[in-house]
Amino acid sequence: MDRNTVTGFVLIFAMVIVYQLYFVPAPEPQAAAPTEISDSPQEVESIAEFAQSNNSASDSTYVPKTAFLESDLLKVELTTDGGIPLSAELLDGYLDYWNKQPIRLWNPNSSDMNWIARGEGSYNQNFDLISATSDEVVMKNRGSGPLRTLTYTIDGYLLDVSAEFEDARGEVGFQWQADGAHNEKGIDVERQKSSIYYREQGRGRDYLTEGTDKSQNIEDPVEWVAFKQNYFSAIVGTDLGFTSGLLRSLPPTESSDTSMTMRYGMDVKLPTADLDGREIAELRFYFGPNDANQLKTTGWGEIGRVIDFGWWIFGWINRNLIFPFYALLAQYIGSAGLIVLIMTLCIKTLLSPITWKNYVSSAKMRVLKPDMEELNAKFPDKDDAVERQQATMKLYRDSGVNPLAGCIPQLIQMPLLYAMFRFFPANIELRGKSFLWADDLGAYDSILDLPFEIPFYGAHVSGFTLLMAGSMFFYMGQTMSQQAAPTQPGMPDMRIMAKIMPLFMLFFFNKFASGLSLYYFMANLVTIGQVGVVKRFFIDEDKIREKIKAKQETPKPEKKKGGLPKGSRPCKKSSKSALMK
Repeated sequence: MDRNTVTGFVLIFAMVIVYQLYFVPAPEPQAAAPTEISDSPQEVESIAEFAQSNNSASDSTYVPKTAFLESDLLKVELTTDGGIPLSAELLDGYLDYWNKQPIRLWNPNSSDMNWIARGEGSYNQNFDLISATSDEVVMKNRGSGPLRTLTYTIDGYLLDVSAEFEDARGEVGFQWQADGAHNEKGIDVERQKSSIYYREQGRGRDYLTEGTDKSQNIEDPVEWVAFKQNYFSAIVGTDLGFTSGLLRSLPPTESSDTSMTMRYGMDVKLPTADLDGREIAELRFYFGPNDANQLKTTGWGEIGRVIDFGWWIFGWINRNLIFPFYALLAQYIGSAGLIVLIMTLCIKTLLSPITWKNYVSSAKMRVLKPDMEELNAKFPDKDDAVERQQATMKLYRDSGVNPLAGCIPQLIQMPLLYAMFRFFPANIELRGKSFLWADDLGAYDSILDLPFEIPFYGAHVSGFTLLMAGSMFFYMGQTMSQQAAPTQPGMPDMRIMAKIMPLFMLFFFNKFASGLSLYYFMANLVTIGQVGVVKRFFIDEDKIREKIKAKQETPKPEKKKGGLPKGSRPCKKSSKSALMK
């Protein structure tokens, strides 16, 4: 191994480290999360200060009450102290990994929500409970402030609120701060997948960089804002659009048990209603799973893209091909692991022509290996690089071999391979589903818990990742064992890289969803089987060698200076050309 090859390996390892540090960041140690958020780009006010200043006129004997709204999918707790939702609990069988309790989307002890009406006069946000049933709660403000009544209704995962204001002069803000609850097996990945997603009207979905401290001032109307975690989201939206505001996501302290602190402050449009000049603000909340079918019930544009299936062609493939295919199989097969295996077989069968082309190209390159070694011996010095390159290209040309023929099939299948890389960690259908020793295909599996943590690896050993890396090592050894050495000094030896790459994958995939490692493991096994069958029954390297030798020995027509081969005759002019002459 020469110096340039070693340098190449060092650079590859450095790229992996940079990716881990900057694109998959660990939570940054911070002090206690600050309590100030902005209710508009121009104003910053502490939630605590806001509540204190606007409750100054409240009755000291006032005792807040709670009410519950419940559907078959969701249970929401409301309080008359501010008239806000305290908590949202999912009832449709979704449980947190650690305590096996119904999913809660945020920690009620460190979260808050407020309406801010900037009309004249002081007021308080204490409410009386006017009526309360399982599907509707009505509250009335005890004071004289602009916010008069709040009416909540529930349907599935949706919570609708109608807020009536009086003399608010259209100046109403809405604030929300939430600490995401820790519901998944791996909190590192859960934090990496948590952020704020939003959609400005007339534009596409956008988001703050996941897992990092980011903020964004909003100037155009916003249709919806999502506190998105890996598999669940708390979303608020309005058909009229929020006019302006500030969004911010904050990684929590390492010792905390929260996935992400998310802050949101927006101005609300208020159309005038025919209710004695009162103004109405109507918001819709979605508290539920990142499930494409359920998200559609909100009626918001591009809301399904809260599920991060990838960008550009990769996301299109997942949303329109892979996910519908998975859903179809799930209707008939109860085991998520078996569905992954069937999908693997179907996808590899679809890609089998590419596997065929790739292997045929590899077989031709192996046949040329002795000739390549002769060229390397003939031109051993760096000064002979140009002559060696010309001789190599002549060898390819005379043999009818395209050195890029093996690369093109790989490039063709890359969009699908990367799409699968994004599909499995984002598919909520895998969450909580067990297979073999993996208790959750949506999180990492562990066959051995370590008493210490290995940097960039973790404190556990993933069984499916081990199998994936082992099968990758075997497959790459199978395909690279007879590959020729690099023809030019300084070029990396792919045979050595094939041995090191599985080690990188072992570190890279250890914390990923076990369903993804299971897919790649099965894909490698199928590919190894395909290559073995093709080599044994369909490809005869001796015949390929005979064809290449015959092509090499076939005399090539010589070209004259004018560009026509020697001995060839020019085309006769047509009679029409002769007459014109």
